[in-house]
Amino acid sequence: MPVDNSMASHVLDLWMGEHRKNFLADGRYLKQYAKVMDSQINYYHSYKPRIPYPYRELFLDNGAYTALRKNVNLDPERVKQVQEALHPDKTIPLDFPFNTGLSRKLMMKRWNKTKKNIVDWQETTSLRELVPALHAWSIRSLKENVKWLQKNADANFVAVGSIVLSSAFGSYTFFGDRYPTRAYIDMILHTVLQVRSQSDFGIHMMGFGSSPLMLHMGYFCGIDSTDSAGYRRGAAYGKIILPGRGWRYIGKLKESFGIPKLSKEERCVLINCKCPACKQDPKLLKRDWKARAVHNKFVLEKERDVAMQLLEQGRDYYERYLDRVFERSSLRAIWTNTKIRVRALGIDRLVA
Repeated sequence: MPVDNSMASHVLDLWMGEHRKNFLADGRYLKQYAKVMDSQINYYHSYKPRIPYPYRELFLDNGAYTALRKNVNLDPERVKQVQEALHPDKTIPLDFPFNTGLSRKLMMKRWNKTKKNIVDWQETTSLRELVPALHAWSIRSLKENVKWLQKNADANFVAVGSIVLSSAFGSYTFFGDRYPTRAYIDMILHTVLQVRSQSDFGIHMMGFGSSPLMLHMGYFCGIDSTDSAGYRRGAAYGKIILPGRGWRYIGKLKESFGIPKLSKEERCVLINCKCPACKQDPKLLKRDWKARAVHNKFVLEKERDVAMQLLEQGRDYYERYLDRVFERSSLRAIWTNTKIRVRALGIDRLVA
């Protein structure tokens, strides 16, 4: 039987990615994080692991995907030690994501190792809230793996990991650039469909909050939680975001890396920004990447608030708002297709 997981209210989470060596909450523009995402791999070789910045809530990634890209083997017991030393509010048990080119047999093997660790973490650690990773190599396996998690995982959320599916749009996978292609959005929608219909888990989508447009696309598709380090990376390259819009270039260089510069109207919007950096001095955005990152963080968190307020009024209100937002965006065709697929798959009924 499908699980009734309809929510009386919409509580959307947004976790801001950080790094222990170059963090923003140093008192210059930002004193404390509300919700921060860090990775145990940043502390893996520390003698006494500790978070160096102030925060209210910590979500700790396990570093498995970074280790996979760098061809590094993580010792499960050391991962546990680091996670327990940092005492996060949420953390992901060590999983085994897929890299490109794996056979179905190897993907199944890695998923079995992930399942083993989920059970092991539940039985042997004192961590507060575990968020198990979800991987799949077909629509059938996606359905079966969600069912396994529902039966065996003591968790409130699942973290969407490597999802390798095939549809009318061709084969596609949850790797690489988070730019929302039709195939990528379809992967998200199939995942949301299975998690919503087969379990009572909330859905955390890794790395989907890089701009207001991406954030809203994810929330409309039915995810509950996401994280972003893109707000920092963009700031390092002279980029900022404005409410309900994509990236804009505000750096000192003549080359804008293909990113539009601020229009006259957008400059007026920026003048009224209430972020900590702009309130101190709007000119800081041009010369200090940390000021830009604090600005980007502020805008994304405000957009999360907008999404929650509109969803409280109903999905129709939210959809009409997004129609206006995407009308002036290069992503409007993707947005139109997303609405069609949401209705075709019945996701609008599952997340209403």
